[in-house]
Amino acid sequence: ATGVILHTNLGRAPLAPCAAEAAARIGTSYSNLELDLETGERGSRQAHLEELLRSLSGAQGALAVNNNAAAVLLALAALAAGREVVIARGQLVEIGDSFRIPEILMQSGARLLEVGTTNRTRIADYEAAIGPETAAIMRVHQSNFRTVGFVEEAPLEGLRELAGAHGLALIDDLGSGAM
Repeated sequence: ATGVILHTNLGRAPLAPCAAEAAARIGTSYSNLELDLETGERGSRQAHLEELLRSLSGAQGALAVNNNAAAVLLALAALAAGREVVIARGQLVEIGDSFRIPEILMQSGARLLEVGTTNRTRIADYEAAIGPETAAIMRVHQSNFRTVGFVEEAPLEGLRELAGAHGLALIDDLGSGAM
């Protein structure tokens, strides 16, 4: 899953006083940024945060990046470069700063495979599109617009079951303001 906790239009979250104090302590002295203190070997910059994020989200792995576009790009590049990603036609959105899902897919090296129609996409649409070149199913939050009226969207649980049955990754772009 990808997403941000604080809505991006609100700027960035201020640090709690204890967090600001901890950052000041670390920033004015030495730290073990990339050193595993138990082994003395080189470690990972992500190790400090990964376990906390995994615990919070229940994900198998976690990585902190600057924004949602970066998270989506990295997820697609890691899981689907050179292969197909199945996505509902109605979820090919553009949000602020020209963040366009089709362009992010292209930059990642993945190939876009649209299913359904602008207003209605069912699990059966995804299933019919899955082939030997399919690497992932992707669901994208519509951000700041809605399609209303005669609409249907495949439920996340159904997409999870379908992806699992075919051994595919499921990438769920939660948008901003949610995790």
